[in-house]
Amino acid sequence: MKQALKGFVRLLSELNLDAAVIASKANKFYFAGYEYEEGYLVLSDSGMRLFVDPRFGIYARQNIKDIEIIEAKRPAAELNSFIRRFRSIGIDGTGISYRDFMLIASGIGRQRFHLLDDHLLKLRAVKERYEIDCIRKAAESSAGALSALLRGLTADMTEKQVAARLDLEMVRAGADGVSFDTVVALDERAAYAHAIPSNDVSLRDKRLMLCDFGALYRGYHSDETHTFFMKRWDTDAEKVYRAVLEAHDRAIDAARPGVHASTLDKVARDSLDKKGYGRYFGHALGHGVGLDVHESPSINYSSKDVLKSGMVFTIEPGVYIPDWGGVRIESMVYLSVSDKEVLTKRNVPIINLEV
Repeated sequence: MKQALKGFVRLLSELNLDAAVIASKANKFYFAGYEYEEGYLVLSDSGMRLFVDPRFGIYARQNIKDIEIIEAKRPAAELNSFIRRFRSIGIDGTGISYRDFMLIASGIGRQRFHLLDDHLLKLRAVKERYEIDCIRKAAESSAGALSALLRGLTADMTEKQVAARLDLEMVRAGADGVSFDTVVALDERAAYAHAIPSNDVSLRDKRLMLCDFGALYRGYHSDETHTFFMKRWDTDAEKVYRAVLEAHDRAIDAARPGVHASTLDKVARDSLDKKGYGRYFGHALGHGVGLDVHESPSINYSSKDVLKSGMVFTIEPGVYIPDWGGVRIESMVYLSVSDKEVLTKRNVPIINLEV
């Protein structure tokens, strides 16, 4: 986090800002290790201050070092009084509501506010070693959870029960929690790219199962998707799966520092187009992963991001055919200076269910 803070101080200097107000949970954790949504972190030339209400004061004083803790029943109003001394102020807009911003800016006339959202995302996109270790640990937890799930999967389990089992097994495997609402979708419901698991649909007599899930470890996320076929697959299913897998592998092969993120999207999209499935691939190829499960870089056809060593991102091509189903294969990739590492394990797509 010291490197992160140094980078942020340089950013404020480059933007000619006197201070910055950090509001989002992820960014407060990134710079100060503070784990809650509530509260505002302020950085200026006189140091860092955390404005919190009394509910979080004890935690902050006991767990956060080298930061002045300011307790107030109305932190936004207290913050308003403090920042009046500055003329040029950066604002983290990702974690602040319009109402709170109006409270913070109320009565301030001469100050200039500068939105920092994109700058903060770019700063966080390149991970330190500690961050990579946490993401790797999250991925190990999700891998352990999937293995445990597949060992105990039975035909009478519903989509929602499978999702709940995955969530439980991630925690059992060492995760602090889950990254997002786990997706489990069977057969034609897998054509919904982000299906909501149902308690009315069980695995019995189903052809395929799509699972999209991730673990959380010390604030950092993992994200992966697997598509499984029950006992066997027919010719059409095999063709779709192998087409998606080829697009996935080609995009990963093309990933290296200095490559435009949009290039990876084109590689995967062109591969699916040649197989006749391009029109069924309707979303971006991937996204960065870290303190948020979706962050920079953006891996899509219009992205301006350039890949750098230290980045972690997903590659997740998918084919979604109405009334048939969907196949998505998603892996997390870490780029180092001279190599790349796939952080999520690929599983055999054919599984046998216990009746």
